[in-house]
Amino acid sequence: MKKIAVLFLLASNSIFSQLGNNVFLMENMYTFPNIEHDSNTYYNDLMQRGFSSLKDSLKYGFVDSNGKIVIPPNYEYASDFYNGKANIISNNIPGLVFSNSKCKLYPEYTMTFWYKDDLGLAINDDHSGFVDPDGDVVIPLEYEDAFPFYKGYAAVKKNGKWNYLNLKGEKIFNDSLIFSYRPIIDKKAIFMIDTLKVETEKKLISENGSRTFIEYGYKIEKIQLKEGLIDVSGNVLLPPIYDEIFGYFHNGYMRIRNNGMMGLVNEKGNLVIPIIYEDLSDVKKDLFLAKSKNKWGMINIKNEIVIPFEYDKIRHFKEELAQVSIKGSIGYIDKRNRIVIKPKYDFNLLGDFNDGLALVKKNKKYGYINKKGEVIIPIIYNNGLPFDKKYALVEKDGMNYAINRKGEKNVGITKQHVWLKFEGFRRFAEKK
Repeated sequence: MKKIAVLFLLASNSIFSQLGNNVFLMENMYTFPNIEHDSNTYYNDLMQRGFSSLKDSLKYGFVDSNGKIVIPPNYEYASDFYNGKANIISNNIPGLVFSNSKCKLYPEYTMTFWYKDDLGLAINDDHSGFVDPDGDVVIPLEYEDAFPFYKGYAAVKKNGKWNYLNLKGEKIFNDSLIFSYRPIIDKKAIFMIDTLKVETEKKLISENGSRTFIEYGYKIEKIQLKEGLIDVSGNVLLPPIYDEIFGYFHNGYMRIRNNGMMGLVNEKGNLVIPIIYEDLSDVKKDLFLAKSKNKWGMINIKNEIVIPFEYDKIRHFKEELAQVSIKGSIGYIDKRNRIVIKPKYDFNLLGDFNDGLALVKKNKKYGYINKKGEVIIPIIYNNGLPFDKKYALVEKDGMNYAINRKGEKNVGITKQHVWLKFEGFRRFAEKK
């Protein structure tokens, strides 16, 4: 079965069975509007947002920033808006709805999906290709598998091999290299090579009572593919010498992994952080989260320890405070590693401070505290998300709605299910 079909089934069955219609679990897991956060986030976000709700009992629509319904809940599924259009399913037919509320259905295809480019992925009879918003074929449906275009490039599979196309349908690389379905990011792609590990097999013999090894032969053993980085012009940027690279340069640095440990290289391929850490995050304000001897801390680009390796978990600083976990309890530290808020609450794992407030959880209820640890919005909600642009999504008594910093409802956005806002539209869903 094609990989996209596999992902579709996983998302619509396995993931859906775990998450159901819980928007908060979905949004807590995938709240990244920009795929540069991680090379895999794009696919997780796209597939799970796109397909996990197809079998629920909801109808989807959109409200504007004031809570006014601008696109009625007429669809079995709707994605967020990407470049003025959102993917929909209407009466089991895939299609698009546009910002003017007009829609276009594509009954000739089993599945369609647009992300941020003008060409959408179209699937029919186990063949994949790409169509324009009118449904006209631009790149023939001749591929065994494919993923949607992202910033001008799409991964496609033909005759068992993955490669990439541009918007003209032209193949980017020759078939001598090995690729997967990971996206091209910033005109760079991860490629792989087969490597052979040659071991000298030795035979133990006895000679005059002493033990001596002599060469007996050669044992050739195939090992893991090695990964490197190449640009769309064919220039090798990182040689294929790593067990894993993370697909993109973030603030000029790339995370790499060898033998289970992680390090960092710059855009010239020079090692700037040695490959000695169990885990390593992307840079944020010249700091990295790093894991050593099963404890988390922070280092800078000079590999100097900024926050000691003494926490079970740690998050980047947000509004001058960082969330840390100590023996299962979660609190906040400042940049001098002083505990500012003692771990006296069972904090939500995404409890960064936003607009001066952080989401907390106590006795299975959610609320919000300030930087003194004082409860500002009562811990009364069944679920909640961090504040974003002076509003936060919460759930209480079976209804979801946005609240302001005073805990007041944003009138008009009280729905059974409400998502984050994209391009001025907030997706919502109601029971049929």
